Amino acid sequence: MENLKFQEPKLKLPGIRPLLIKIHKDLFLIDKFILRYSEFYPEDLSVLEKLVLVLEDRRFLDHRGIDLKSIIREILKMMTFRRHGGASTIDMQFVRTVTGYRHLSLRRKLYEIFLSVLIQFRYNKITILRSYLACAFFGSHLIGVNKATNKVFNQNPEDLSIDEAAFIAAMLVYPRPMSPSLEWQRMVQRRANYGKRIYISNKQRFEKLPR
Repeated sequence: MENLKFQEPKLKLPGIRPLLIKIHKDLFLIDKFILRYSEFYPEDLSVLEKLVLVLEDRRFLDHRGIDLKSIIREILKMMTFRRHGGASTIDMQFVRTVTGYRHLSLRRKLYEIFLSVLIQFRYNKITILRSYLACAFFGSHLIGVNKATNKVFNQNPEDLSIDEAAFIAAMLVYPRPMSPSLEWQRMVQRRANYGKRIYISNKQRFEKLPR
């Protein structure tokens, strides 16, 4: 009878190579949605872009992909059993929209934050904002800000009044359904009115843009 050699089981550690490949693929995917040279024209933010910042990410021009103040605020709300959100920045929303990672988990959120920080080293803030708006979901069959403004107001984004721009910006939270109801319009208008009030008192904050 042959002697059987005892072999200790090999400990398999998760390899870093698959993770690096995944990151590489996701960064390539994000790059496909980037609007080249969008930071140069127009030079200034439109009223609609400013209202999106007011409603979605007021410190967008100051942070580097992650808003620590918002995260701390939302954690405190959660601990005191108050209504809270996900503290997502526009950078994080852009990453989520492009990659399609919508599974609610801490691991997914951390990966989303990681990618949001990484893209800061390659694209400036205005490019990220405009690239996000070009692919954002505004409602049924309304992908991108151009489709949304043409459908709702039959205008281009840069031609909207402050009231119209506020309404479109509010649709990022309340996307337009296939058959818009009066209740949907009320919810959007309520958020739009809130955005206008904040925008009027913070107009100078968005005059000087980072390059």
